[in-house]
Amino acid sequence: MGGALQKQYVAMDCRFESGCDETGKVKVSRCPVLVPYLAFADDIIIFSNGTKSSLMRITNFLAEYEQYSGQKVNSSKNGFILSARASLSRASVVSGALGFHRIRLPTKYLGMLLYNGPNKSFLWDDLISRIAARMEGWEAKVLSPGGHITILKSILTSMPLYLLHVIMPPKSVMCRIERLFNKFLWSSKGQKRIHWECWEDLCYPVEEGGLGMRRLQDLVNAMSLKLWWQFRTVNNLWSNFMNCKYGYNSASFSGGASVHDSPIWKRLSKAGRACEDLIRWKVGCGKINFWHDIWVDDSALSKYSSPIGESHLPVSFYWRSNACTRVDHPLWSLTAHGGFTMYSAWNTVRQVSVHQSIFSKIWHASIPLKISFFIWRLLKNFVPVDTRIQGKGICMVSKCYGCNDIESLEHLFLFCPSVTHVWNFFAAMFSVSLPVDGSIRHWLSAWFFSGDYVYAGHIRIILPLFVLWFIWLERNDAKHRNMSFYPDRIHWKCQGKIFQLFQAGLLKKRNWKGDMKMASFFGCHYVLDQVYSSKIVRWIKPKEHCFKLNVDGSFQRNSAMAGGGGILRDWHGNVNFFFFLPLKAKSALHAEILSLYHGLNISKDRGIGRVWIEMDALSVINLVQNHCIGSWKVCYSLQGIYDCLNFFQFYLTHIYREGNQVADHLAALGSKAANLHIGSSLDDFPSLRGLIKTDKLNLPYFHHSFI
Repeated sequence: MGGALQKQYVAMDCRFESGCDETGKVKVSRCPVLVPYLAFADDIIIFSNGTKSSLMRITNFLAEYEQYSGQKVNSSKNGFILSARASLSRASVVSGALGFHRIRLPTKYLGMLLYNGPNKSFLWDDLISRIAARMEGWEAKVLSPGGHITILKSILTSMPLYLLHVIMPPKSVMCRIERLFNKFLWSSKGQKRIHWECWEDLCYPVEEGGLGMRRLQDLVNAMSLKLWWQFRTVNNLWSNFMNCKYGYNSASFSGGASVHDSPIWKRLSKAGRACEDLIRWKVGCGKINFWHDIWVDDSALSKYSSPIGESHLPVSFYWRSNACTRVDHPLWSLTAHGGFTMYSAWNTVRQVSVHQSIFSKIWHASIPLKISFFIWRLLKNFVPVDTRIQGKGICMVSKCYGCNDIESLEHLFLFCPSVTHVWNFFAAMFSVSLPVDGSIRHWLSAWFFSGDYVYAGHIRIILPLFVLWFIWLERNDAKHRNMSFYPDRIHWKCQGKIFQLFQAGLLKKRNWKGDMKMASFFGCHYVLDQVYSSKIVRWIKPKEHCFKLNVDGSFQRNSAMAGGGGILRDWHGNVNFFFFLPLKAKSALHAEILSLYHGLNISKDRGIGRVWIEMDALSVINLVQNHCIGSWKVCYSLQGIYDCLNFFQFYLTHIYREGNQVADHLAALGSKAANLHIGSSLDDFPSLRGLIKTDKLNLPYFHHSFI
C-alpha cells in the first residue's frame, strides 16, 4: 500500500510539506525532502495540506485500494488531526470529505505520544499508572528479594524504554518512575519498609557495588547517542529529512540548537558533539570532512592544527584521483566489531564508581539471588540489627539471641560465641586462617583469598556466604518465632544447601578445584576424574608448486611489547624466507593481524602466486574469511590483508599452536628486535633450525585439551 501511495502522489505531483499554499503549488521550503506518508505494518499516516483537491485524491486512492485489494477501510478506527486553531467549519469539511472523525492532540499512535507544544509531565501519567498497576499486582504475591530484583531488571525498567528512544521525558517524570522502582525493591506485600539506599546509588554495575540497575537519565543519554549515530551513519528517510532541514555540517557544527528547533533536534545537538568524538571513519570514497571527522588516529586533524584553506572540504579533495568506489564506513570506537551497542553507549555516559572485587564475587549463578542480595546488604551495613535500628532513632532494647549480649552487625555474624563455633568448624575443614577481629569484609576476604584456585563460584566463596545467610535466618527464627538459637542447625542447613546446588547441577567439579576432597563431606560425589585428550598435530607440506605461509603474533600485556613473525616454505619444506619485526599493536588480536599483513605483503613483493596460509589465531581466520571490517584499531590492517589477498590463489586454515612453533618463535624474536628482519639463511638462528627440520620430517607435536 505504501509503495502504491508513493507512486500515486508522485504521479499527481502532490506536495505534502508545510510550504504548500491553498492551490497546491510548492513554495520554497527550508527542507526539500518530501514526506507524504509514514507507514508501519497496517498503520499509515498521510500528510496533506487539507485542500479539497488533496482530500479528493486521498478518497479516490482509498476507494481504489478497496477495489483492488478486497479490503475495507474502517472509518471508525481512522481519524484526522487539524491544527488547534482550525475552525469548526474547516473540520466539518474534512470530516465530510474523508468520512473520518477528528482526533485532538495529545493522542497515541502505535504506543507513541503525539503532542504539540512543550513536553508536559501529565503526558506521562498513563505510563506511570501502568507501571504502578504492574507493581501492585506483583507486590500482592509472595516474592523474595531476588524476585524483586529480577522483575525490576527484566520487566519494570524496560517498560519506559520504547518511549525513551524518541521522546525525552521531563526530569520530574523520571524521578517519579525511579521512586516507584525504589519503593518496589524495598517494600514487601504493600508494607512500607526502610529504603536503605537511594535509586541513584543502586544504578552501578555489581563490580562497583551496585545492583546492576540503570538510571533513566543514563538510558536517555545513551539513546541520544544512538539517535545521533543513526543520523550520521544510516541512509534513510528520517536521517535525510533531518539533514536537509537543519543542514548538518561537521565543519560548522558546534553542538547547539536554536530556540525554534524541534525537540528531537535539540536532543540530537546536545548529544552530537560527544558522539562525534566516539565515531571513527574508515576512508572509502573520501566524502567525509578532512579536518573535522576522525579518520586518522583518535582525534580530528583540526585538534592538531588549524584548518588550512576551507574547513569543509572532503578527504577526496586532496587526492590525485577520485576513482575509488568504496564507501566511507563508520566505526564505533567503543566496540571490538566497530558496530554501535547500547551497552557501550550507556557505559560511556554513566557515572563510574570504584571497582570493588569483593562485590563481583558475591553474584554468581551458583548463589541464589536472594542470598547475594542479602550479602550485598550486609557489606553495605543495610541489615536491621538492633544497633542499626537504634541508629535510625528508634528506641529499643538490644539483645543477641545467641548470647544475650548487645546485637551489632559484627557481633551477631562474627563474634557471638554461638556462631564462632560454626566459623571455626568450616575454617578448620578448609584450612582458612580467620582474623582475630575486623569487619565482615575482612572475614570474607580471608576466605576469598585463601586458596590458589579461588574464583567466582568457588566453594570457598559460596560457603561463607551461606554461613552468613543461615546465621541471619537462625536469628530471625529465634526472635520472631520463639525458637532457640541452635548453631548445629546452621551446619546442617549449609551442608543441605550445597547438596541442593549439586543436585541441581549448579556445582560442577571446577567449583571444587583444589578442594575436591571436601566434596564428599557435603554429599557431592563426582564420577569422572579430570580427563585430558591428546591430539597429534603435524605441519603438513603444501601441494606441488604451492607455498605455505605460517605467521604468528606476540603481545605482552604487562610491558606492552609486541612482535610478529612468519615463515614461507615451499612444497619440499625448504625455507623461501622468514621474517620478524617489532609491532605497535594494542592487543594480541592486533599483533596477529599485523603479522599476517606483513607476511602477505612480503610474499606479494616476491611474486608468490599460490599460497596456503596457516595460523593459530582462529579469531583472525574468522574475521578474514567473513570479510569483516573489524574495529577502528584493526580496520585498515584488515583492508590491507584483503587487498593483498587479491594477488594470490590462497586458502586459509587453522593450526594448533604446537604445530605453529616456528612462527611462534619468530614472533618472540620480533618483540625483542629493533626493526624488520627478512632472511633465508639459518646460520645466525640455530634455535630455528631444529624446529624447521622437525616440520620437514613431518614429526608429530602433541596438543593437550581438557574434556
